[in-house]
Amino acid sequence: MKQDPLIFIICMILLVSPINGISLTVIDTHTDLHTLAPVGIERVYSTDYSHEVFELVSLTHFRNFIIKLTENGSRPAGIPSNLGGNNVAARNWIANELQSVSKGRIEVEVLGHYASVLGKLPGYLPVDAPALMVGGHYDSVEAAPGANDDGTGIATALELARVMSKYNWPLDIYFGAWNAEEDGLLGSREVAAILRDRGVELLAYYNVDMLLVPDPAAPPGGDVLMAFPIGDYHLGKYWADLTRVMSNNYGLHSIQPVASNDFSGWERSDHWPFVQRGYTALFAHESGFAYDTAYHSPSDVWYNPLYNYEIAIDTVKAIGGAMAFTMARAFGEPTTHDISFTLQEDQNRTYMFAISTPTIVNVTCRWFGGGTSISLYDTNNQLITQMVDDEASPWVQTQIISQSVVSEGIYRLFIANNGDRSVGHEMVLTYYSDIDGNDILDNEEFWFDQEYFTMDSDLDSISDGQEMILGTNHESNDSDSDTMPDSWEIENGLDPLDPSDAAGDNDEDGVINTMEYEYNCNPNNSDSDSDAMPDLWEIENGLNPVLDDSLDDPDNDAVTNIQEYLDGTDPQFAELRPERLVGPTLAFVSVAAIAIIAYHGVRKKIG
Repeated sequence: MKQDPLIFIICMILLVSPINGISLTVIDTHTDLHTLAPVGIERVYSTDYSHEVFELVSLTHFRNFIIKLTENGSRPAGIPSNLGGNNVAARNWIANELQSVSKGRIEVEVLGHYASVLGKLPGYLPVDAPALMVGGHYDSVEAAPGANDDGTGIATALELARVMSKYNWPLDIYFGAWNAEEDGLLGSREVAAILRDRGVELLAYYNVDMLLVPDPAAPPGGDVLMAFPIGDYHLGKYWADLTRVMSNNYGLHSIQPVASNDFSGWERSDHWPFVQRGYTALFAHESGFAYDTAYHSPSDVWYNPLYNYEIAIDTVKAIGGAMAFTMARAFGEPTTHDISFTLQEDQNRTYMFAISTPTIVNVTCRWFGGGTSISLYDTNNQLITQMVDDEASPWVQTQIISQSVVSEGIYRLFIANNGDRSVGHEMVLTYYSDIDGNDILDNEEFWFDQEYFTMDSDLDSISDGQEMILGTNHESNDSDSDTMPDSWEIENGLDPLDPSDAAGDNDEDGVINTMEYEYNCNPNNSDSDSDAMPDLWEIENGLNPVLDDSLDDPDNDAVTNIQEYLDGTDPQFAELRPERLVGPTLAFVSVAAIAIIAYHGVRKKIG
């Protein structure tokens, strides 16, 4: 954080600006209409990975990023034509780290005269969609190594880049490292203008600037301040509330949302230029700034005993969790929380969630081992409804709350075990949301225009909208070019993005998947028509594997196909069967015997 203004430069490429004599590289921001998902990386749709992301964020990695950034001392920005050796080295290291921690998935560029670094982890949606961003500034004042100011912001961006790049998200995520913040927010001011000119839409930008000193007198939940712009709930406080929810549900309950008009440093950090450009931006800042004796001094080193890394990393985790939760959206489905936990004797748990539009809160639960008490509180901490049951629930889920709510803000479920034995809970919480406040429920619009769900450009019976979600090419009915149409692969549980499954044999019947498609068979059933004759045998013998022809007799040998299969004979060729000679042979022998007897009888009479 700077003394007067406060600026912030983005995480970008390892190249220096043209002013320094090195050509500026800008990654092409055009997104192909269809690109296959990264191999082996989970494609996120309708699954809430907020808890997983929260747990993946590492204090060790976070601290090591701060150590590395500060090992060469201070990093003042200087002037564009001479930004200083340590400043340039820091920029190049950040750009390299963004590509390294993401295994090359993050696109990196250096922007503006002050050479801010901006990294983009591309989302999988092939059309324009909003993005999320997190960042801090990499410059420092002359006298300070800048571990807290603002090594914490850079370490946050790098650690979240490491974790978030383990998944394939629907939306772009930007990671910023701004320069010349200490000189008046100069780097972030340039980047905010560039992104606005590019038409980049941000759902929210989390600016992180100094996290390591909590107020020793702060009330519970007040160790880190999450400052938000006053005004529309959806353009500010919602995003602060979401980090508080994550910290409470999964972490240390350390974050306190605070309105910008109650926060004296609101215009002094790198979120401010973005706010001025009309973006939703928040400012995560330590609550103990008044106690931060290392601020802008040589004592701002990573090993300062004043610094609390546990509190700092909880905020990083909460920001990552908030991003993951946001991108769990599913078209046509409500927001859903699956919550499982066990409460020991006299234990309780508070579970928070943020409501963004009038809706009905539904809670179903299965509890076992004993009784439970479940209460719903509103945004003013007033009890709305309560369920108390001294006995275990039925084995199936039981609806315990269906409550209409109107006010925006944080609601909480309070679950208590007042018994003398442990009680397990499996709870599902659902409600509808409208996080951008456009009066269209999130489940009705996903991240792009609804009209895509009424279009089918490749006439494959899968809407363009659904193809974007699946990752298939809405301009081709065979996205992976394996000769099996996308719709057939999806219908039969194959992967329309994996060409290797063409040679697969799911049902292990000797018929590869492409042949199953050619003959219109079921690739997951070795007897598609359930006529007791395997598909492979029918195909090899010229029968129809999708029509019950078990009683047919194409070779007219009086032997049905099913009997031919059981006998191991060819249903298209009438073989000479020994059993078929028994009747004629017996008849011939009988006639011959009669003839012989008659012949001898006649001769006897003559003689």
